[in-house]
Amino acid sequence: MAPGGPTLTDNPDGNAVTAHDREQKYRRAREVLAEAGWLFDDFVNGEMRRVLTSDPDDMTTREVAYTRARVATELKAGLAGMIEEFEADAQLKERRDLIKESLYGRRS
Repeated sequence: MAPGGPTLTDNPDGNAVTAHDREQKYRRAREVLAEAGWLFDDFVNGEMRRVLTSDPDDMTTREVAYTRARVATELKAGLAGMIEEFEADAQLKERRDLIKESLYGRRS
C-alpha cells in the first residue's frame, strides 16, 4: 500500500476508510459475483482452452492466455475474500456487542 494511502483503521485522519466505504465495497463485490461470477469462470475456461489448443511452439500465445486466466482467477478470489472478510468482521462485531450487552446491560 502506498504511503498516505487509505487504511482500514478507524483513525480520525482524512485517509481512513470508513465503515460505510467498506460496506459499499462489500455490496459491490457481492453484486459482481452474484451477477457476473459465471463470466469469470467462462473467461478462464476460454483462456485455458486457448492454452491447450495452441501450437506447442507458440509460447507467447500460451503465456498470454495463461496469464489472463490466472489474473481473472485471482480477481474472482480477491472479491470472494473481500466478502468473506467483511462478513467475518460483521459476525465478530455482533458477538462482541452481545457479550458487552450481557456483561454491562443494554446501553442506548
